[in-house]
Amino acid sequence: MRKVKFVIGVLAIVCAVLSIFFILSSEKALVTHPKGIIADGELSVIITNYLLMSIIILPTFIFLLVIAWKYNAKNAKAEYDPEHTGGVRGELILWIIPSVVIVIMTFVTWKATHELDPYRPLKSEIDPLRIQVVALDWKWLFIYPEQGIATLNFVQFPAGVPIHFSLAADGSPMNSFWMPQLSGQIYAMTGMVTPLHIMAYETGEYTGRAAELNGRGYAGMTFLAKSTSQSDFEDWIIAVKQSPLRLTDQVYNNLVAPSEDNPIMLYSHVEENLFNKIVMKYSGLN
Repeated sequence: MRKVKFVIGVLAIVCAVLSIFFILSSEKALVTHPKGIIADGELSVIITNYLLMSIIILPTFIFLLVIAWKYNAKNAKAEYDPEHTGGVRGELILWIIPSVVIVIMTFVTWKATHELDPYRPLKSEIDPLRIQVVALDWKWLFIYPEQGIATLNFVQFPAGVPIHFSLAADGSPMNSFWMPQLSGQIYAMTGMVTPLHIMAYETGEYTGRAAELNGRGYAGMTFLAKSTSQSDFEDWIIAVKQSPLRLTDQVYNNLVAPSEDNPIMLYSHVEENLFNKIVMKYSGLN
């Protein structure tokens, strides 16, 4: 009977491990399938820290199972020895190995934190594309200041080109901007501008969302991020400029009102200096 229980326990652990493996291997597990330089670096840090932690965790669980098996109440052969210790050597092993692992994890994380700093521009010979992002209730507005266009719940950019996002919010106290396959999440808040630098490795379509609970429209506050070739991006800019929609001050004021499940909108014109007006209206200086 004990052997049966042991086999069942081992099979349960194996099934759990395999389930986690297959779930993370699925394309739907976006974080484990990065398509950009920042998301790839973040995944590398996560994997490295998990492997380092396993140096302590795996032996601990193995010893736990061995001790539970060896010293269970039905094992009459097990010797009870409450005075047994590992001595100085045992104590050193128990303290030194975890301490070394923690020091290594600290160094790895500290180094990666600076390399993946969202404020830090990416090294590239190509000039970055600037995109201004405004978090609204419950939608995302993207402004291309150099191209003079804007989009709602949709952002497009060329692959292999550094993207410099400037994030702010209007009306909402706090929103978290996140593209799981391209970047980590970062907050967009009223009255301030937060930079984020990313770059997609390849062309494709990626999910973007709000990662912070922010009211009844939270579930629908998503957007599509599309990475294309440079020529396709330029053609798209020309196509957007043919749109009959214009993002004037009046149109924007209507857009600020809370609304849910908003469709993608393309604006061929943006009111001059609109992004700065949005940020400055909460500063008390305008």
